[in-house]
Amino acid sequence: MALVASFAGAQMVAPTPSLADVLRCKIEGYREDVFITTSPDTNSSDGQYARIGISRGIGNRAFVVADRMGATAFVELNADDTPVGLITVQKDLRVIKSRQSIDPSDMVFAPSQSARVCTRTR
Repeated sequence: MALVASFAGAQMVAPTPSLADVLRCKIEGYREDVFITTSPDTNSSDGQYARIGISRGIGNRAFVVADRMGATAFVELNADDTPVGLITVQKDLRVIKSRQSIDPSDMVFAPSQSARVCTRTR
């Protein structure tokens, strides 16, 4: 949690080749596709955040963090800016989605991780 929170608190938004993209991801455990939309393609006026959801450009806000090995990580935030997940998209578009719940006493419970693949859409 502390590592993810430090990313979100620092508001690290890294310019990467994936910016201004829309990724359509098939992820284990999700019946519907998961869309990752980066600015300027988001349907929101805040422009600095990517969006993660089941519709293009609409969903939870996310910070974009470039990994020095070429992957792109998206730190997903809920409505009160709490980090609730991490989606890592590798250069070959394989995706890993990690989620967790944190209770008020700062205990992490219900962690999960799933994988599959994304495709670029326009």
